[in-house]
This record gives sequence, structure tokens and C-alpha cells, in this order.
Amino acid sequence: MEPNKNETTPTNNTAVNAEKPSAEAAAANTSKPGTPNPVPKNVLAKPGAVPPKGAVPPKGAMPPKQGAGKKHNYYKMMMTVIDTVKQDYAGFQEKEEVNDTKYPMNMLVYAYQKRMVNEVMFLRIVSEYLASLGDPNLKFSMVNHGNYKNNTVGFRARRYGDDLYVTEVGRDDRLKPGDKITKLDKYTPGEHRTKIPKNFMTGNTPEREQWGGFLKMFPSFDVEHADGTTEHMKFRHFIIEKPKRKMEFESLNEKTFYICVEEFSQNTADLEKAIEEHAAELTSCENLIIDLRKNEAGTEPGFVPLLPMIFDSEEELGALLEKEAVYTNYSKNNCEHTTKKIQSMKERYEKANNADAVALADQLIAEFNEKSGTGFQKDVPEDDILAAYQEVHEGKEGRYNNIKKVILLTDTWCRDSGEVFVKLCSGSEKVTVVGRPTMGTIDYTNYVNASIEKSFILSYPMSKRQNVVDGHPYNETGLPVDVYIPWTPQECTEDLLRKKALELLEA
Repeated sequence: MEPNKNETTPTNNTAVNAEKPSAEAAAANTSKPGTPNPVPKNVLAKPGAVPPKGAVPPKGAMPPKQGAGKKHNYYKMMMTVIDTVKQDYAGFQEKEEVNDTKYPMNMLVYAYQKRMVNEVMFLRIVSEYLASLGDPNLKFSMVNHGNYKNNTVGFRARRYGDDLYVTEVGRDDRLKPGDKITKLDKYTPGEHRTKIPKNFMTGNTPEREQWGGFLKMFPSFDVEHADGTTEHMKFRHFIIEKPKRKMEFESLNEKTFYICVEEFSQNTADLEKAIEEHAAELTSCENLIIDLRKNEAGTEPGFVPLLPMIFDSEEELGALLEKEAVYTNYSKNNCEHTTKKIQSMKERYEKANNADAVALADQLIAEFNEKSGTGFQKDVPEDDILAAYQEVHEGKEGRYNNIKKVILLTDTWCRDSGEVFVKLCSGSEKVTVVGRPTMGTIDYTNYVNASIEKSFILSYPMSKRQNVVDGHPYNETGLPVDVYIPWTPQECTEDLLRKKALELLEA
């Protein structure tokens, strides 16, 4: 599960039950506190069986209170999720071998038997099921309503050996980067990792694991601080706030300039302004470091202002911008969800008297209606990036000819448009990629957000890229790097990747 996303806790306060785990959090742990969560034995009469099609849990199994007061048919919702993954998700063919639907159904029936089913429990079961598919593009979230707010434990951690190391502190100020979590209740993080029946951390190696969602299942942990002192702490939960994405420009020395961008916004005004403010350094430096380690959000047009620093000419960029095909699953559900979204946008365009946008919306709606139910179809997108580059680069030819070497810093948290930027720029002879492989979201695109009983959102991609069809996916490995630096706890307090980049540039 992705860090700091999914699962909810009821509250009206910023800090949620700071010293006491919520009732919902306790209910979300289907085993005894402090133990891993294996598939319960004898969950059903026949081990490994699932309820027959059309079966419903026994009458009276539903607990008296259902989350925020809503009553749901959880079995029906689970089947909707499973059917959507099979019929509408673009990556099902690649994930079919690991698509074990018996596990979530067993867990759901077990929860009914224990009278533990509520919205938070259902959110956890589905999130675990999606995480076991190994595609970070798949998301399941609860819509904030009533007293329920999506929450986080207030820090991020990464596994090294048996322990978790705090890499980033958000709102839990009791911790510092470098603190070592030695136990989650009775077991070490490493022991939990080996005992759980499925890969709920998405990643298949310690440095690629995502622990954010799993940490929220526990009431307490043991931590060893940098000064050697140890402490037993209760987990705190904080309402998730919109993250502040950093953009940093810095001259490291006479020859090297550093740019850090954590989001490629569709509105490029801030990035363009920052580039102009540092035009003197950028048009005189020989080396450029672009830090994309935490580039977790954004759109592809958002990185266009940086392209002239990588590519000296339109021809050089155009040679790498192959008309890569995208294969879209035009299932009836995907077309219905997409046309509803376009229709909503069209209504806003009509209010704004934007006739061109309205006409485009009508065209797209007609295309989706025509292709509805036809399954996978090959599409060749237009070269929006090249057109945007031409606009940005006009009249500035040769402006950055001074830049001879470019290093891209990447890590597991570089995803989506950040990965597209890395894949594109790595084709330039002046670029070297340093760090660790990216998250691996680049295989799939064009997201659908499907509402389930107005309480949950299932987000999944409906298109796959040509590399997947050709049998060369990046989903589990991420985009490769030229200089690999394995993650160690030393990085919690020291920027080893930036130091390595400077060493390479000075060599």
C-alpha cells in the first residue's frame, strides 16, 4: 500500500487518538494484537474455498454500526472490485497469475463470522488485495464523509534488514530521521514481512517496499533513537493534508547547478518563473543535477520547461519521441465512467462559453460511445510534448549549449510523469541516471476512478503502453539507473546520492 494513503479513522481533531488506537483501527487488525495476519485456518468449511456465486453472508452477521452509519452489502462490493480488476483494469493479463481472489473473500467471510465488518475493515481487505497484485497504479480509498478522514501515522520509514528506519518525519515530532523501529508490537518488521501471506507492500525488495498502510494496523512500536535510548510508543494518526511539493534551485559551485522538482504541475508558470530567475546560472553552468527522487505527482506537459536544458534541438527530441502506441481497454464500464467525466467537464466549459472545448468534449464522447464494449484497441497519441517543446524553445535555440553533463537523481518514489521524464531524457547522451530504479507506474496510464456505493473509489488504469505489449514491463523493477546506489540507513541523515552526483561530475 502506498505510504500515507488508504484506511481511515473517525475524528474531528487533527491528531487522532494520540495515545490510544481507535476502535476502528483495532477492528482492522483481524488477528490478536501484535501478531501477523495470516489467512485464518478453517475460515470456511472447505479450506481455500470461496462462497458460491450469489451467496451472501448469514443474516445477522452485519454488525449494528457500519462505519459512518451506512449499511453496505460488502460481499457485493467485493465482487464488484474483483470483476472490475478482471474486466476493466488494463494490467489484468499481466497480473492474472498472482490474482488470488480467494484470499480477500476468505478474509471478508472471516470478518463476518467475527462480526468485525465495517468500512475500515473492508478498505483494508481490498487495499491488501490490490497491493498483492504488485501494481502501484491500483488504489482503493474511502471517500471522506461524516467524521471519517483519511489518515497517516505522521512519518515514513524504510526497511533495512529486520528493522525499519525513519526516513522522513511529518507531524509525529517524537521521531527523527534515522530512528530505528525494532518492533511492531511483538515482532520485528522483518518477521512481519516473512509471516504475512501476501506481498502487501507492493515492492519485492526491502528498499522498494511501501510500509505506510501496514504501519496503521498496529497500536504500538519500539524505537531506538540515535543516542541509543529506546522507547515504546503508541502510534498516532493524523489527518492527511495536501502535501507541499518542493521546488528548489541552487548553485552548488561555479560549474554545477541543482534543481529539485517534486511535482510537474500542469500549470508551468512557477517552474518557468524559477528558470528565468536563475537564467544567469543556467546559461553559464556546465553541469546540471535534476533531483526527481520524490516526484510523485503531476502531468507530462509539466516537465516541458526543463527539456531545452536536455535537448539542444527539436530534431534531437523528436528522434526519441517515437509514436509509442497505447492500448486502451474500451470496456463498457471504462467508456461509461470516462464519458461521465467528460460530460461533467463539458458542462463547465459551457458555463465558461468555451465553444472549442465543448466541441472537443462532444468529439471525445462520441468516440468513446462508438468504441464502447470493443475491448483493447491500439491508439497512437499525438505528440503533445513535442508541440509544447516547440513553443517553449522558440527563440531560445542554443540557450543552454553550455550544459555538457546532466545527472538525474531517482528513487522508488519517482513515479508517473516523473518516470516519463526519466525515460525520455535517459535517451540523451549527456544524461546519466543515478540512484535507484523508479516506482514502475509507467507501464499503464489513463486512470479511471470508479465510485463504489458512493463510499469508496477504485482507481485503476485502462491503458497499457507498447513496452508492456512487447513483454518488457517496468512494473516490478522500475526504470533502470546507470549508477546504482543501494539504500542504507546512512541516507536518513546524509544525502549520499547528491554527493555521488558531484563526485561523478568532478571525475
